This record gives sequence, structure tokens and C-alpha cells, in this order.
Amino acid sequence: MFMMMLQVPPIFVVTMLILMPPVTNGQYYVERLPPRSRAGIVPVVEAAALPNGVTSPESSTVAAAAARTTPVASGENKLFWNRTKTTTMMSQSANDEELLPTLANGHLGFTVFGDAIYMNGLYNGHRGLSHRARIANIANIRLSFSGGNQPPPIPSMDFESGTFRVDYRGPNNSFRVVQLIYPHQLYNRAIVNQFTIERIDGKDDIRIGIKQNPTIPNTEDIAFSPVKTIFISSGAERKHRNRTDEYSFRVYQTCGTTMELEDPEHQRNQQRQVCVLWNHVPEELTLERSESTVSYKFIMTADESANLARQDLTDALRTANDELLRLHGDLWRAFWNDFDITAEGNPTLERIIRASVFYLISNFPLNPSRSHLFGGLSPTGLGRGGSNLDDYEGHSFWDTEIWMFPVVNLIESRFAEMMVDYRFRRMDAARQNALASGFRGAKYPWESAWSGIEVTQPCCPEVAQFQHHITADISFALRQYFAATQDLVWLRNQGCPLAQAIAEFWASRISPDPVTGLFDIKEVMGPDEDHENVTNNAYTNVVAAYALFFGDLTNCLCSYQDDDNSIDSGNKTHSTDLDKAELLMAPPFSIWSSLAKRLKLLYDTVNDYHPQFEGYRLGTVIKQADTVLLGYPLQYPGMGASTRSNDLRFYESVTRRSGPAMTWAMHAISHLDLGELEKGSQLFDQSYKKYVREPFLVWSEVEPGIRGASNFITGAGGFLQAVINGFGGVRLFLDRMEIQRPKVPMSTRRLSIKGVRYLGAKLSLTVSGDESTLEFTSVTRDMIISIGDSEFETITVNKVYDTSDATAIIKAKDSIYKNCNIPEEVISTVHS
Repeated sequence: MFMMMLQVPPIFVVTMLILMPPVTNGQYYVERLPPRSRAGIVPVVEAAALPNGVTSPESSTVAAAAARTTPVASGENKLFWNRTKTTTMMSQSANDEELLPTLANGHLGFTVFGDAIYMNGLYNGHRGLSHRARIANIANIRLSFSGGNQPPPIPSMDFESGTFRVDYRGPNNSFRVVQLIYPHQLYNRAIVNQFTIERIDGKDDIRIGIKQNPTIPNTEDIAFSPVKTIFISSGAERKHRNRTDEYSFRVYQTCGTTMELEDPEHQRNQQRQVCVLWNHVPEELTLERSESTVSYKFIMTADESANLARQDLTDALRTANDELLRLHGDLWRAFWNDFDITAEGNPTLERIIRASVFYLISNFPLNPSRSHLFGGLSPTGLGRGGSNLDDYEGHSFWDTEIWMFPVVNLIESRFAEMMVDYRFRRMDAARQNALASGFRGAKYPWESAWSGIEVTQPCCPEVAQFQHHITADISFALRQYFAATQDLVWLRNQGCPLAQAIAEFWASRISPDPVTGLFDIKEVMGPDEDHENVTNNAYTNVVAAYALFFGDLTNCLCSYQDDDNSIDSGNKTHSTDLDKAELLMAPPFSIWSSLAKRLKLLYDTVNDYHPQFEGYRLGTVIKQADTVLLGYPLQYPGMGASTRSNDLRFYESVTRRSGPAMTWAMHAISHLDLGELEKGSQLFDQSYKKYVREPFLVWSEVEPGIRGASNFITGAGGFLQAVINGFGGVRLFLDRMEIQRPKVPMSTRRLSIKGVRYLGAKLSLTVSGDESTLEFTSVTRDMIISIGDSEFETITVNKVYDTSDATAIIKAKDSIYKNCNIPEEVISTVHS
């Protein structure tokens, strides 16, 4: 067992005290690093592989002190940060990974001190057994001490710089060690461990045991080749140019392929490759008697390309420790400088908001030059997966589009585009899926991994068979992305083909009712997974109608572009190679819309509410938010306030406790929309307080005592929507953004949301009591804003607009919808 000490540090930092179990230490050989150098690339020298775990003095003399840096006076050591801490005691199991943070950089992800590393887009397993492939976590490195009395180590998570830190004190407070762990955001094929030892008292050599567990990356998912040893020049000037000298890094390398293809037919029997490299980890770290401080670094890299993995490892090893940390931290600090949310007077809420943003955004590459083909965003993020069903195996569900995408879309359009591009690149598989099911267009699987085929576990065929709303959810995300960017280039190249393929699917999926002349959607399961094979699920019918309406709108927009295929997007003219004839193959305008208008939406006239599906009886227990999603995020326009209120009241009372966190965030938003601040705030608290685990503010899928996913960023996404779209009042429509009377969460004096993106502009809003303001920090195109009865023909950067007790409406000055009418998007109400 171990004890935790929860700290109350600066708002971006959380800490705990752990009594870690001792780590057995063996014989050691310390390698030394030469003086710092930033010289150019020098070819590596390959050597015969050593047996794993064996270190010979001869080979170490050749490899030379690869992990060690030149001593630095303690006053100059930039790795130590001053903090003021207040402590509270708590306890937990040392083996419980659910409390530890999951870190990622868009390419690699892992849980701190966990047993696995995961790589973007790397899956193993056939069809329903496909899962994110495990790479054994050779970056799992810990210290061990022997003899004397030393306080337990204190871990902390710094969200501002994206680093996990462990502070150790030696016996009798004779020295201290700082360990930093982070997936590097600049060299994003790398995971870094840095150790700095600082002498406090005494004059003898200080030797500290260190354990790497495991020492090779082998797992059941990947067939790795034997490990080989190579030597990478440090880049320092060498006295003996004709031989490998003492200024080299000893590095291990192995490459392998996944054991089993997800879809052999379409992957053409080509297993995915991954190469892993890491520098040598000795068995002890030493601070010699002549030194006051010394630093070590241990780095592993992974990529499909051995050359790219080797290049990042080389660059990272040649970079001085403090510079390596700065390059990583600067990217995170730049992000927070662009986007941040503060809750003045409520530090606990502010910490949870920032942690939620961090755990969500860390799944993307902050460095634009290091973007990879995005492999999807699963409910527990890039750093969890494997065959563990609690981690959803790294698959992409509707969570991506409905719970996480709306937040990402307002924070960084580059990341949002990566998310919709993931679906676009799997459109061919979705077309084949539709054809195999007897439909036209594109039908997306409930669970998607690498190939885009259905990869739902054999345990749960009903969710794959009936949860067809996922396909409409993807169209809804396309619509929201286009609403936020009005990017006509993207629309022509990706948005139109995909939106129309989805509309074509729904046109073939609906069933005519010969009695009423309306249309049903039969044999579905809505978000409430407790009820399968139902007819006319309220959520499914409305979101499917939106997909049909959007298919028509995109058809119109793409067909009305100039004959020379030039598209004006954001004051810039681009060209596209998509043949207009392809776009005109879609049905004439309004055919899909006419089908959408005749879809049924059930309505109980006696109780003034929407039954969830045909045959639903009041009082029937449901799993999670379903019909209430019509209010938000769908913002269905054909519903009155009393009906929306009754939907909330009826379904709140029957939602089971074991459901996920997002339900209460959606209920909170709708209550806030109805002006019910106290009730909205109560449900907002319910949406996170029992789901966020101290001390590192890690999201859980369920309340304590119930088994569920950890690092549940789906829940973080729903929570952040309650903050931004609920209290912040930020709403996207196809032709505008509205800021609808922002509110302050209870127990909070002031809420500030900085860096919301719309049409290339960045805007910040602040609300305190009954006062609210809006400010644009940058604008890239001509836009107008109206606030109540006042309208401004131009937006002035850095001007503060008073939005108190009014809705602000922001639009592009020149509408892109001149030739295409935005549909009303109301379907047929059927009284019951």
C-alpha cells in the first residue's frame, strides 16, 4: 500500500505523495555524456546486439556515458520549480493506474508508470478483435533507494507544460532527485525521462538504483525482431575520427509488425510496422563527490519508419536537458496562451476545467509540422487501449463526433479537420458496409479502428446491428465544422462527397408509412443502449433528418461554385481538382429535404413530451441522455420550452445511476437555456464531481464503486460543452455564431473563456454576475456583429463589446448562402 498527499499548488499543477514499493537493484555501469553540442547529424555506427539486460565494461567504454550531462551549479538548474503547497492525506493502491494521468502528443500515448505505450493508428486483431496494439512501456523507469530514512516521493502533474514530475529526497535529506516524464510535443515520436540529482548535504558519491521495466518492447500484439545495438554520435567534436569514440550514445533498436490484420481483404495482407529505439538505461545513477548536481535523460522513440524514429531520438539526445524540456513546454504554453478558461473564485472548478482541456487536446500534435494521418479519437484517448474492453480498445464511436468534437471544433480548427478527415478516409469502407447491408450511400460502423470496417466485439452484436445514428452523428460533425469555418475548399473536396453519401444512406434506410404518407426509421437503437430494435427513436430521427437536410445544402453549395472551379474561402482563392460533374450526380435540390420533413417525431399531447420511441412508457428506466439531446446539442427548432422542460423532468427521473457522466452535462445545458440557473448548476456539479478522480483530476466513465473506463475524455468533452456552450452560451449555426446570455456557475465570481475560434477569428468572453463582455483578439475576414438592437458593420480587434443581458450574433459580412437557402430542419410531429 502507499499513501497519497494531495497538494493545492498553482492552478495548473496537482501533486500527491506516494510510498512506492522498493525496486530491486543490480550491478551497475554508468555511462557519461560529453559536453553539450548541437552539431549536425552524424551517421550511426551499428554493432552486434548484446543480450538484453547485460552490460559489458568494454561496450560501455565505447558507448561512453550516453545518458549523463555536464554538471550544472544548482542555482542554474532550470528543472527545479518553486512551489507553495498545502497538503491533505489520502490513500490508494499502488497498482491502481486509474488515478495516474494518461499523457499523449498526437503520435504516442501512455499512462504514467503503466505497462503499455500506444501509437496513433496502430491496431492488431481481426475484425471484432481489433484493438490498439500494445507496445511494452520501456519508458517505465523508476528509482530505488536502499538504507537510511527518506520521505516518500511526491509526484505532480503540471498541465501548463504537459509534464509529470516526481520529487525524491535522499536518506536524511542528503540529496534530492527530480524525475520528469513526458511525451515530447516537438519530437513527437519520443517519450522522455529526465533525472536531475542535486546534492544538499555530504561529500561522498551518491549512487541511486534505477530500474527499467520492461527492458524490451515485446508484447502479444507485435512480432519484434531481435534487439540490435547501434551507436549514435553525440555530435560533439571527436579526436579520433576513424573509430566510434567515447562521445557516442548506445542505442537499442527493434522493428516488428502487428500479428494479425484487421481486414486482410482490404489491407492486402500487409501488417503494420513499428520500430522502437531507446538509449541505454544503466543500473545506477551517480552524483560524484566533486559534483553538486548532474542530469540524465532516457528517451525512447517509436514510428512506422525506423529512420524517422532514429532521427527524433538523435535530435532529442543531442539537445541539452533544459532545452529539451523548454522545446516541449513552449508548445504547451503557446497553446494555453491561445486558449484558456478561468473560473475566478472557484479554484477547484478551474483546475478541473484545465485538466479536462489538457487530457482532450493532448491527443493531437501541437506542432503543425509534425501532424500524422489521424487515427481516430477513442473514448479513453490515445494513451489507453489494448484488448481491455474498459478502454474501448482504442476504437472511435459516436463519442468522437457528439461529445468531443464540439469542444475541439471551437478550440482549434486544425484538430477538428483531422477528426473529420479520419471519417472521410474511411468512406470507401462505409460505402461497402452500406452495400453489404442492402442500402445505398455510406453506412459507418458503430466501432471503427484502422480500416473503417465494423470492429465491434463479438460480445455485443446488437450495438453494431442497431446503432445506425453513428452515421448521422458524423454528418452532424461535418455540419458543425463547416458552420465554424465556412471553408468552401474543404466542402468541395471532402464535405460534399461525404455529406451526400450519408444522405443517400438515410434516404435508402427510411421506410414509408402507407397510412400517413410519412416515414419511419425502424430497427434502431438510440443513445439509450438499454433498448434495442425500436422504431422512431426521437434522437435518431432528428439527427438523421439533419443529415438529409445537410446533404441537400451541400449539394447546392458545391453545385453553385464558379465554372472555373475557383472557390473563395476566407478572402483567399483556391483551386480544386474535383470534377463538378461528380457533384451533380446527386439528386436534384430538395429531394432529400422533402424526405427529412416527413420523418416522424413522436409527441405525447397529454404529457407534453417526446416519447423516446414507439411503445415507450413513462417511468421506463434508461441508460443515458437520449431524447433530451434534441434540446442540445441538436438545438431542434420545432420544440417549445414547455416540451423541452418536460423532456428533462421525465427523463431525469428514470436515468440510471450507472450511466456515463455526459448525461448530466446535457441536462445542465438545457436547464440553463430555460433560465433555470440553480437547477442547471446542480446538474452541472453532478456531471463532474463524482466522475473526476483526485489527485490528478483523471476522468472516470462512472461514479465510484462502478467499473468503467479511466481517462474518459468523452466525459471531459461533455463537461466542457456545459462550460463553453452552457454557461458560456456559445452556439454554432450554419450561418452564424451566437453568444446566448452567458452565465456564471454558482460559487464562481467570474468566468472567462479565451480563444474561441469562429471563421478564423479568435474571441474571448467574460461574464461576472449580470455583466458580460465579448472581445475579438484577431479577425481574418470581414464580419459583423449585432448585440440586442445594436449592429456593428465591422468588428474592431481588441474592442470590448458589452453583451450584458443580450444575445450577440456574429456573422460573415458576405454570406456564402446567397444561392442556397438554409433549411428550417423541422420534421413531422406525430401525436400519440
